[in-house]
Amino acid sequence: MAYSDHYEGFWALVDYASVFDAARDDALFNSFPSVGVPASEMPLPILPIESDPPETQELREVTLKRFSPGSAERFREAAIEMTNEAIDAFIERGECDLVGELTTPLPARLILRLLDFDESRHMDWVRWVHSTVHDRAHDPEKAGVAGMEMFGEIVKHMERRRADGLGDDLFSDILRGTLNGTPLDDGQITMYTVLMMLGGMDTTSGFTGNVLRRLCEDRALREQFIADPGLIKKGTDELLRLYTPTLGLARTVARDAEFHGQPLCRGDRAILMWAAANRDPAVFENPDQLDLARANAKKQMAFGVGMHRCLGSHYAKMMFDVMLTQILRRLPDFELAEEPQLFDDAGEVYAVRALKVRFTPGRRMN
Repeated sequence: MAYSDHYEGFWALVDYASVFDAARDDALFNSFPSVGVPASEMPLPILPIESDPPETQELREVTLKRFSPGSAERFREAAIEMTNEAIDAFIERGECDLVGELTTPLPARLILRLLDFDESRHMDWVRWVHSTVHDRAHDPEKAGVAGMEMFGEIVKHMERRRADGLGDDLFSDILRGTLNGTPLDDGQITMYTVLMMLGGMDTTSGFTGNVLRRLCEDRALREQFIADPGLIKKGTDELLRLYTPTLGLARTVARDAEFHGQPLCRGDRAILMWAAANRDPAVFENPDQLDLARANAKKQMAFGVGMHRCLGSHYAKMMFDVMLTQILRRLPDFELAEEPQLFDDAGEVYAVRALKVRFTPGRRMN
């Protein structure tokens, strides 16, 4: 555990045991009012991630059925279709930006389809989400403007949906949601939908881009996946451990206490560093090495632990499997065309901004 004076001071929990224990101790480590360092510029808490029990359980129940393993699998064919549609758009060129033209648009389109929002505007949402996540620390004004644009679009969609009638979709579920037995108000509905956008777009794209960057450099691993595509699904937990997209999320200490030998004061901020914990040598032998046969890979905490574990983890794994499988099937010899571009500020999400590659041109499927 280390302390930083930046952003008015915060603790960084980096070893597996302390991160795991803190994530499961909601009474000591509160998610309200903010899970960001610096704190989010959002006018209201982002739900349900910036709530505490017992409210968290009721808020998660609003959408939980949409994020089951079975629900994710039912979207697999749609994800395959979208992936091949994206590849068709560039395969004849023999070059593309895999992140900008595939791994970013696909998760965005999928979450918009789940919400029954206009898919054709997916790149607008990507721009707003990227600014909210990656500009918050160094350009809070820009991030704030992006947030307000998101709010405006959600409110307009809310008004249209109420006028037209609710349906069988994720956004309708949120509109029907309750907290403490009372219907969610417009602000709560908006912030719940914001979380769906933030979680549904940036993290899956970031993880997939990180792995594709590795495959540009590791031909042996690529050949393994091409020879046995089933290894992608089997190795996903190990890849998540090594290339954790969400670096960490913060908590606020609820009372004076000693935690893992360190005195903490009420009001202290603490970041639970998922990415660091996933490389703790006390838990993972040779933690910086990729081992697709690692026996305890499922102990990875890329999706968090405890009450706030990521709702969309099954969708994220499914989309990763689909994107990687189709890329390796249709662009097996892709290689870097120029150095990968990273975001100036990772924010909570470590991601490749652009991954420009070249490959042998192929034929469109449609």
